Amino acid sequence: MPAPLFSARLSNGEPFHLSDHRGKRNVVLFFYPRDFTPGCTREVCLYRDHYGLLTQFNIVLIGVSYDDESSHQRFAKVHDLPFPLISDTDRSLSRLYGVARLGGLIPFVRRVTFVIDTRGVIQRVSHHETAVDLHVQEVEETLRTLSGSEGG
Repeated sequence: MPAPLFSARLSNGEPFHLSDHRGKRNVVLFFYPRDFTPGCTREVCLYRDHYGLLTQFNIVLIGVSYDDESSHQRFAKVHDLPFPLISDTDRSLSRLYGVARLGGLIPFVRRVTFVIDTRGVIQRVSHHETAVDLHVQEVEETLRTLSGSEGG
């Protein structure tokens, strides 16, 4: 299934357009409930700790939650995150990807990760609310498979 196209501003202030990566890089887009909570902190730190390995697979890694930009900037600084975050305060991105709880009425998003290949096709959707370790594991497995099918 094709990934819904979107544009957003990253926590580092740069614009992001999913369409810019088509034909160039895989995109790992992970939605998480809230900055500075135990499960979310564990998840982003796992992505941080595996970042070097994951980037060998030609990826852009981006986290998304409803937190505002100042929260994301503090969160990224405290945990030394090498990847940007997106503030989805209007819940439009989470609705677009079908991960908003009750259409965005509940104040935190579902914990879901999308692996989008260079053609813009969603190759994997991981949804584990409490087994946060599985997200990184499944992303790596999917990227290894894609790497083999794309010739390295």
